[in-house]
Amino acid sequence: MNILLKKWYTTAFVFPLILTYLTSYIQLPDIVSNWEYSIILSLLILVIILVYEIVLLNKRIAGLELTPTANDRNIIKNLLQTLNLKMFQEDIVSQDSWNGYKSEAIHNLIEFKHESALLENQTSVEELNILIADFLKELNIFIKYSSNHVYGKGNWLVPFKDNPEINPREKVKEDTKTMNLMSKRAFEKLEKLMIYLRSNDYL
Repeated sequence: MNILLKKWYTTAFVFPLILTYLTSYIQLPDIVSNWEYSIILSLLILVIILVYEIVLLNKRIAGLELTPTANDRNIIKNLLQTLNLKMFQEDIVSQDSWNGYKSEAIHNLIEFKHESALLENQTSVEELNILIADFLKELNIFIKYSSNHVYGKGNWLVPFKDNPEINPREKVKEDTKTMNLMSKRAFEKLEKLMIYLRSNDYL
C-alpha cells in the first residue's frame, strides 16, 4: 500500500480516459471528450511517467555502484595494511635513498606488489582497479630499479657507495636521485588512489 501511495502518479495516464468516459454526455472541449485525443494524451502521460521512472532507476543504480561492498572494503583494508602507508611515506618517499632504506619498508612494497596482483584481491569497481594498477605500475618501476642499486646491510638496504673504485660516487649519486624521483612518482599515484578511497567511503 505504501508503494502504491508513493507511486500514485503511475496511474495518471488513465485519468483522460476516465474523464472522457464520465463526460460522454456532457459538451466539453474536444481534447477531453474525444476518445482519440484522450488515448493520445494518456500515452503521452504514460511516456512521461516511464521516462521519470527510468531516471529514478538510473540514479538508484548509480548510487549502488558507488557504495563499496563489504568485500571490496576488506580487500582495500588488507592491501593498505600490507603496504603500511606510514612506513612507505616516511621510510621510502621522504627518505633520501643515499642514506638507504629500511629492509622492512622495501619488503612491504614487494609484499603489496604480490598481493595486489592476485585475482582474489581485484575489487568489483573498474575505476578503483585502474587506480591501483596505476600505482602498482610506478611501484614496480621503483622496486625493479632499486633492487639493482642497493644491497643488504643489517636491517637496511643501502646504495653501492662504500667502494668508489668499483662504483664511482657520482654514478651512485645519480642512481639515488633516480630512486628518489621514482618513489615520489609512485607516491603521487598513491595520493590519487587515497583521494578516491576517502571520497567513496572505503576508509
